[in-house]
Amino acid sequence: MHIVIVKINIRPDFLEKFRSATLENAKNSVTEPGVVRFDFYQRADDHTKFVLLEIYKTPEDQLKHRETDHYLKWRDEVTNLMAEPRTSVNYVSLFPPDLES
Repeated sequence: MHIVIVKINIRPDFLEKFRSATLENAKNSVTEPGVVRFDFYQRADDHTKFVLLEIYKTPEDQLKHRETDHYLKWRDEVTNLMAEPRTSVNYVSLFPPDLES
């Protein structure tokens, strides 16, 4: 599995616009064959902070995701809503074991 955690900080005046665009992207992302999970979280104590937990079967599936129309639309819609550039870190799963193996 290829796991990506994306942290995003949104300007307070754009919270609803960001949530709406990201929910649309997430709903489309989970239909991609290489996507295992695509979770969208908002921090409970600071509503301007969000996390995307993206789990792909392979790193190549993440690259394919970045070529989809829904991702490109999301990227273009939300970039200017951010208080700072988003950050992402890649992980590998230690537990539970990959179901694909």
